[in-house]
Amino acid sequence: MIKRVTLRTIADDLGITVATASLALRGHPRISAETTQRVEQAAARLGYIYNRSAANLRQTRSNLVAVCVSDLSNPVFNEFLEHIEDELREHQMQVFLGIAREDRAVQRRFLQTALEQGVGGIILLPVRGTTRADLSAVLPDGRPDPLVPMVVVSRALSDVPLPQFVNDDLRAGQLAAQCLIEHGHRRIVWVGGGQQTSTAQNRLLGVQQTLAKAGLPQAETLHGPTSRQFGHQMARDLLARDTPPSAVICFSDLIAFGMIAGCQEQGKMPGRDISIIGCDDMEEARLTYPPLTTIAVDKAGIGRQASRSLLSPQNGQHIVILPPQLVLRGTVGQAAQPGQAPS
Repeated sequence: MIKRVTLRTIADDLGITVATASLALRGHPRISAETTQRVEQAAARLGYIYNRSAANLRQTRSNLVAVCVSDLSNPVFNEFLEHIEDELREHQMQVFLGIAREDRAVQRRFLQTALEQGVGGIILLPVRGTTRADLSAVLPDGRPDPLVPMVVVSRALSDVPLPQFVNDDLRAGQLAAQCLIEHGHRRIVWVGGGQQTSTAQNRLLGVQQTLAKAGLPQAETLHGPTSRQFGHQMARDLLARDTPPSAVICFSDLIAFGMIAGCQEQGKMPGRDISIIGCDDMEEARLTYPPLTTIAVDKAGIGRQASRSLLSPQNGQHIVILPPQLVLRGTVGQAAQPGQAPS
């Protein structure tokens, strides 16, 4: 039988204590860089495998964090996840990932599994329509705080006593509408974003409030899935009208990408024949042609602050709202005046 390599094996090989070997492998600042290097080299040479399960039993808290993402088919959630993972890794935490695919039942099962795996905390990017009842595995009815530290990211949940980190989506809608107003647009359509999330509700509310304040008609609303395909189809439908809109505000960049492609297929140039604004400022936004005007969401700030909050948990609900910014690029231009061709 092959004898398993333990911390005692490493310690005896180097003539140090087991405690020193353990601290060195955990990167403890009390251990010199030279000793840490010797221990790491010996561990590799001897074939030592760190027993995470045993370590978790010795600790009061696991270094495993469950991150449940609503839908990875939308690249913006990948960007949130990247910043969350970066921050957790800097604190020697590991991610246990779940993808709920906008399905509340899948989300509930993942939360239960996360608890069974003994995670030290949970970061939730909730699916559409999530209620407190969907979180009962972690936040049982009547309990004022979760069984393990838990934070919510991106979509706010009402009446849930958890820290929440979100974009100022009301302000995002206001910025988009104000940008178009300043460029002379009056026939504005809102595309995408069903009303099951705080994100969609608040972005649309911000648009309509700003138009009303300017004395302009409310934007026509065309709800649908957050996809390129939906944006592409809406471009075809809108441009086929006798009087197309002069500008479109898209719930997300993903829809706007489809709108750009659909307009170009119809021989219309975004920013000249019709103006388009997205929201999120995904990495791809600057690479479209023309580059997409959008409302930048502070995904790094939201993801990293949420992760830090999880590591220093506070009970009860507090909502951190981060401000967005307008990024003016090529898909917004001056509206044509009556009887004038688009510039």
